[in-house]
Amino acid sequence: MTELEQNLFSQVKDLTEQNKELLEQFRQLTKKIQYMNKKLFGSSSKKTKVTEGQISLFDSENFLKRQRQLRNKPSKK
Repeated sequence: MTELEQNLFSQVKDLTEQNKELLEQFRQLTKKIQYMNKKLFGSSSKKTKVTEGQISLFDSENFLKRQRQLRNKPSKK
């Protein structure tokens, strides 16, 4: 085997190893992205609490009721 062939063989071996390492890194990063997407955009059990005096934008019936209460409430001066 000539020196050139040995160098090429060595380079192919090194590049093959590097390719395996990069492929494993790619798999790990892909799993992390999937996990983060699930945490960010997935379903959540958190419930939004409406604090006293805060009006909900999604409950039109209570919104109108609260608006009437606020209009009819005597102002404190």
